[in-house]
Amino acid sequence: MNFRNIFLLLKREVRDQFRDRRTLFMIFVLPLLLYPVLGIFVSQAGQYSNHKPSFVTVFVPSDFDHAVQEHQIFPLFALNEKDTLTSHFSEALFSGKEKQRLLVLTFETIASEDFEQAATNQAKQAIDAKKGDVALIIPPSFLEKLRKTYDEIRPRRRRPPPSPTSSPDSPEGTPPAQISEDSRPLDIPRPNVIYSTATQKSLIARNRLDRVLDAWNHQLGAENIKKGGLLPEVASPIEVQTSDIAAKTSFHGASVWAKSLPIFLLIWALTGAFYPAIDLCAGEKERGTLETLLSSPADRTEIVVAKLLTVMTFSVLTSFLNILGIAITGYFLISRISGIGIPSMWTPLWLFLALIPAAALFSALCIALAAYARSSKEGQYYLTPLMLIVLPLVLFPTSVEQELTLGSAFIPVSGIVQVLGALLEGDYYQGFKYLPVVTLVTVVCCVVAIRWSVDQFNSESVLFRESERFRLRPWIIRLLTTRLPKPTPQAAILCGMLILVARYFLSFLPVDLGSSKSLILQILMSQLLIILLPVLLLTAISSSSVWKTLRLSLPRQLWTIPVAFFLALCWHPINLWVGSWVVSVYPVSGEMTELLQELQYNISLGSPWVVFLLLAVLPGFCEEITFRGYILTGLDTPGHRFRAVMISAIFFGATHAILQQSILAAFTGILLGWLAIQTGSIWPTIVFHITHNGINVLIPNAEKMLDSPESFIYGPWGIIVSLFVFMIFVVILRKQGNSEARIGINQ
Repeated sequence: MNFRNIFLLLKREVRDQFRDRRTLFMIFVLPLLLYPVLGIFVSQAGQYSNHKPSFVTVFVPSDFDHAVQEHQIFPLFALNEKDTLTSHFSEALFSGKEKQRLLVLTFETIASEDFEQAATNQAKQAIDAKKGDVALIIPPSFLEKLRKTYDEIRPRRRRPPPSPTSSPDSPEGTPPAQISEDSRPLDIPRPNVIYSTATQKSLIARNRLDRVLDAWNHQLGAENIKKGGLLPEVASPIEVQTSDIAAKTSFHGASVWAKSLPIFLLIWALTGAFYPAIDLCAGEKERGTLETLLSSPADRTEIVVAKLLTVMTFSVLTSFLNILGIAITGYFLISRISGIGIPSMWTPLWLFLALIPAAALFSALCIALAAYARSSKEGQYYLTPLMLIVLPLVLFPTSVEQELTLGSAFIPVSGIVQVLGALLEGDYYQGFKYLPVVTLVTVVCCVVAIRWSVDQFNSESVLFRESERFRLRPWIIRLLTTRLPKPTPQAAILCGMLILVARYFLSFLPVDLGSSKSLILQILMSQLLIILLPVLLLTAISSSSVWKTLRLSLPRQLWTIPVAFFLALCWHPINLWVGSWVVSVYPVSGEMTELLQELQYNISLGSPWVVFLLLAVLPGFCEEITFRGYILTGLDTPGHRFRAVMISAIFFGATHAILQQSILAAFTGILLGWLAIQTGSIWPTIVFHITHNGINVLIPNAEKMLDSPESFIYGPWGIIVSLFVFMIFVVILRKQGNSEARIGINQ
């Protein structure tokens, strides 16, 4: 790799981008102008929304106005000088007159005998017709019941000591007369609130009304306590005092910045990388300058690295300037709220350190997608699926229940958000503890993305794809008439996606774990209809050679089949050991553990041969024909075998319902994919699969032997011996595969 060529290309690309006035405006000018304007708009809109009143329709009986004057204890509704109802609640329930005016009342009188039903129907009609935001139904005799409850309260008397005349059934010798007097149930009055979750205005009105009713209920409780001869403080004997230990530090209110800044940082890093990548790749195709660049002395890798550094530069600039604009504008808005302070002085450093690897990852992905696009217009279409993938990864750590753990640190992009959030909050121990894991995952993802970009630029069929219009009828005719000896990578990916979609909807079907017929039907549907049927249909439609498509030919060396059997025996203890580590990183929930134990118990009640056929033989054939047959064969192109093995393993793992099982299945899928490529057949992988699953059926509690001193095979020394023998078999199979490859080249 010639770094001088990379530097020259970098200067060229950066200079071309800076010559575009639109690029300069979007990167340097817009962020500094946009966010203050948005801040003004948000502030004014907030003032408008906070002062917009909500309309409450109050349904009352015909004599309610007179009853208020007669039975009112603590006022709920405001009365005028003539002691008649007004259009507001009592001022005593609010902290100021402005808040009192936010709820405007309209009284509707109902004289029907069935008051509750009539009021409910009219309330629903009023809300549906937008005549009111929320409805409050005051049932007949509501105030009378409230007054009766208030009058029945007596000053509390001291209990007399137990006497011989007390009833033996009375607790602690309490006289029966006092029990009957103090424990009588009260006829509690209950108003009814009707609202609609279909409109935001109704939800806002309901929240405001709830606060008023809670304040009124609290005041009534205080009045009742006074009536009972107690001080009002008895209702709330504890006064909680709070103290923010971060108030005098640089981390005052840091959680707000830790939640928001990482999201904006990564979203703008992706957005800032995508559009320059489109212009540098798809744009050069349209301008006709890509051929000149490819004919230069620089090789394809140097061109990709130069474009990557250029896109990274603009990604970092875009993200940094937007974060700066958001931080300045947001500080002046949020700093008015109590508990929010200026970010820590180390915040720019943490943001910059997180931005570099994120920008590198997004830039490599954007260059690969932009290189595949025929035009700038087509390249812009690829932003949506990329954004749909990145957004959940960015927003997932913001959930309240999500904490930074070793398991979450292994998730790409999400790990960056969580580590950055920990550093912004000042939790340096947690941040630096998982920083190496996040760095390793991000570097691996960057390397894979860069390798993908280089492959895109090394493929002439990708760089110089001609534009074509899609026509349904010619496409169907070509699909039915054109037959290839093996599926294309696109067909393999389509098959895997169809299986995952079908598997997702199958998971919603009810399963009776106590019924053996239901379990058998679920297994048969999963294996035959969801996994095997799509492959058979696609093979019948487009394949000219079923044997090559599904790798059904016997391996050239038949001894690889028994080797696969012993390889599975050695792999099982290793897989259990890896599984224990996976469970420690991603613990199984208690509910899932109980479900698995119940499922395992019900399976153990069945015939061992039936269980072996359903859980070992059937998956061994169906899953190997699908994942190591059709999908792996379609993805297996020269120079991309590792990628084919990884993608097929990911599809294989994703078809399993439980997360921990999916991770283990993906690891096993890598081994099975490698075995299929080395032997050129799926028969060794079928033997491996049946053997591995068969051991799980025969020894269902093998994972409990990992820590047992009496178990040698699943103990530490047994795992070491299994690993040693396993590596010997791997070396033998690798040499056999290399010798077959050399024979094929010579022929």
